[in-house]
Amino acid sequence: MAEQPDTEFRRRVPRIATTSWSGRYIVEDDPGSEWRECRVLDISVLGVGLELFPIDSDQDTARLVGHRLVIQVQAPVGESISVRLVGTVKNVGNGAQGGIRTGLEFVGLSETEQALVRVIEQLQAAW
Repeated sequence: MAEQPDTEFRRRVPRIATTSWSGRYIVEDDPGSEWRECRVLDISVLGVGLELFPIDSDQDTARLVGHRLVIQVQAPVGESISVRLVGTVKNVGNGAQGGIRTGLEFVGLSETEQALVRVIEQLQAAW
């Protein structure tokens, strides 16, 4: 379940670390999936790093690779803004807080969503 060793090298743009924003996620292409907790660890205009909770010990986490996740998170610019992002799981590993560390590549963001991610990324870098 180790993250691919060349993940940092493969990134086309650097990710900006967040202050571990809390959110929730669902596996979009799994009809039996339910909303669960997650933490956004880092973000860029191309993707996001997450730690997923809670973890079912029987779940084969490697099966997440290739699946699409929907992430719902409060934007750091104010509690009145909620951000919905969709991405494909590219890698999985052990999380620092006992969850699953995942790297997602964004899928089908509109121009407005891309602009919002850029603003969030710039605000986070300034903090």
